Amino acid sequence: MFLDLQGLIDGVSNVVENALGSSLLDLVVQIGATVLLIIIVKVFFWSRITEFIKKRQDLMDAEFASAKQANEDAKALQEKSNKEYQDLKVKSKGYIDRAKKRGEEERVGIIHKAKEDASKIVTQAEQEIRLEKKKAEADIKTEAVNLATIMASKIIEKEIDEKKYQDLATSKIESSEKV
Repeated sequence: MFLDLQGLIDGVSNVVENALGSSLLDLVVQIGATVLLIIIVKVFFWSRITEFIKKRQDLMDAEFASAKQANEDAKALQEKSNKEYQDLKVKSKGYIDRAKKRGEEERVGIIHKAKEDASKIVTQAEQEIRLEKKKAEADIKTEAVNLATIMASKIIEKEIDEKKYQDLATSKIESSEKV
C-alpha cells in the first residue's frame, strides 16, 4: 500500500509537473507560503489596510457628496439666472412697448399739431388774400372813379365825339390794368 501511495504521489507529481511546469513540492511550498503570507497580513496589517480603505472610501464619499451638492447649487443658480433673465426680458419688453406707445402718441400729437398749424396758416393766408382782394377792388373802384372823372373833364374840355371817347376810355383802362 505504501508502494501504491508512493506511485500515486509520483503519478500526481508527473501530471502536475507536465501540466504546470513545476513540481508538486514546489506547488505545495508556494501554497503554504501564500497561506502564511495571508495569515501574517491578517494578523499584523489587516486592520491598517481596512482602515486605509475605509478612510479612502469616506474621502471619496465626501468628495462625491460635495460634487453632488455643487451640482445642485449650480442647477439652482442656473434656474435662478434663467428666471431673472425671463423677468428682465419681460421688463424690457414692457419698456419697449411703453416707449413705442409713447412714441406713437407723440407722433400723433406732432401730426395733429402740424395739421392745426397748417390749417391756421391756410386760414391766415385766405384772410390775407381776401383783404388784398378787397384792397385791390377798392383800388380799382378808386381808379375807375378817377378815370371817369378824368374822362369827364376831358370830355368837357374837348367835347370829343363818341369814337374818341371810347378810344380814350380803352386806353385809360389799359393803363390802369398795367398799374
